[in-house]
Amino acid sequence: MIILSTGFGNGTITILLILIIILLLMIFRKRYIFKGLAIVNKIILPSLIRKDLSKLKGYEKLIFGYRYWVTKNSL
Repeated sequence: MIILSTGFGNGTITILLILIIILLLMIFRKRYIFKGLAIVNKIILPSLIRKDLSKLKGYEKLIFGYRYWVTKNSL
């Protein structure tokens, strides 16, 4: 009990490991959410690869920016 109260016992190490695991799960969960969004975007949204970016309409620029943001965060 004295070792646990000073902060150098197994309790502290266990708490640190749990906090590290929670942090890693939060990071990986974000990546999986964006990977799922990228799959949905590929199915639903139109592909703008072959179009000239300077000639896109406003809503097409918005779609292109959204797809870029999701792709960047999924990698």
